[in-house]
Amino acid sequence: MADPRVARLAAVPGARILGLALVALATPVLATPPATLAQNGGLPVQDPSAWERIVYGIEFRDEDGVVIDHPFLGGFNLPRPQLADSDGDGDLDLFIQERSNRVVFFRNIAASGASEYRWETDNFEDLPVGEWFRFVDVDLDGDLDLLAEELYSYIRYYRNDGGAGPASYVLATDTLKDVDGEPIFSDRQNIPNAADIDCDGFLDLLIGRLTGTITRYEAETLDGDGIPRFRHITDSFEDIEIIGAFQGTMHGANTMALDDVEQDGAHDLFWGDFFEPGLLLIQNTGTCANPVLRGTPRSWPLSDPVETSGYNAPALGDVDRDGDMDLVMGVLGGAFNPNRSSVDNLHFFEQGSDGAFTEVTRRLIRAVDVGSESYPAFNDLDRDGDLDLLLSNKIDFDNVRTGHLYVFENTGSATAPAFAARGMVPGLPDAYHYAPTFGDLDGDGDDDMILGEWR
Repeated sequence: MADPRVARLAAVPGARILGLALVALATPVLATPPATLAQNGGLPVQDPSAWERIVYGIEFRDEDGVVIDHPFLGGFNLPRPQLADSDGDGDLDLFIQERSNRVVFFRNIAASGASEYRWETDNFEDLPVGEWFRFVDVDLDGDLDLLAEELYSYIRYYRNDGGAGPASYVLATDTLKDVDGEPIFSDRQNIPNAADIDCDGFLDLLIGRLTGTITRYEAETLDGDGIPRFRHITDSFEDIEIIGAFQGTMHGANTMALDDVEQDGAHDLFWGDFFEPGLLLIQNTGTCANPVLRGTPRSWPLSDPVETSGYNAPALGDVDRDGDMDLVMGVLGGAFNPNRSSVDNLHFFEQGSDGAFTEVTRRLIRAVDVGSESYPAFNDLDRDGDLDLLLSNKIDFDNVRTGHLYVFENTGSATAPAFAARGMVPGLPDAYHYAPTFGDLDGDGDDDMILGEWR
């Protein structure tokens, strides 16, 4: 039900809403100039380095009154998560790739028990990672190295020289090669993985192909710089072939996760695919030394399969620190209308003592997020002397036939703002890309709203 305070926006006598054909792009993030204002006309300094990215500092609450922990993070559209202990403190930090060449870093600040993530940077270690990244112990020395895309579709390798302490990544090579010295290719729209799948002390590199099959390489020798060289084993690992049932049989971009989910000593395989709305599990029915992944892929969780807009990217790790594997899943958006997952796209599944997985949340990191391509505008909607916030989106995640305009009431003051979500502005025509602005058009002492839109 719409909040009555929202309805007043359309019901104020004399208030007008005008339509304009306009496409507006913005993101609900906050930046402030830490330096003093320039003396020239009182304008902020123009040097970009004078501006600081602010994620926290102003309280926001959702419609249930719950505090939003990362209000000005900006939300996610294509989150590709990874879990790794980057600071050597024994717990798993969270890494998310949202844009090319950048990894967002959330440090785990919980003292014990369940994890608690706090944003630190949008560009972890300034590492260029192309279209994907993967934490893997490449040299099998007990710490996690980093594989990433080298333009275009090569595999870059950063060696971790930090040992048991905080990670220290050094570029070892910009191109992994096979034993013949030829570059190994991994289609950049896919996210490969690596593990010692057969427990023989040599790393196996698994690369998903657009055909729905998996190419396997195994590390065999080291070159003169100590970089592993890989021998090509097969283009049809375990005869796996994933075919999406979407307008016939189709193959698409894919990603996978490998780990011992059942704690039986053997790696199981999770598969996300552009043409698959769920997440597929291929259980390893063999042993550590003799893996068998030839069973029928099963929709996961087995008791209540997840279903999204497709292309689901899994990451495994003991998030709640209870000794078993949990799963974080980013929704990249595939063939099943990505607009539906423009907000609820970072799922967390917790494994219980019985081995079953339960979905805890679809928004592991909560931000002020109304969907893609949001547009903010401020106005004193309730005439109490402080600025309230209007935030629109391109296409609404609950109704893809239109965009929506959301209200956040300033429950604080003009100098100490705090915002509470009050729902959507009712009565607006169906249109996309709402772009509101305000002014007293008729000189009656109150502001009218001009609403840009695209149809």
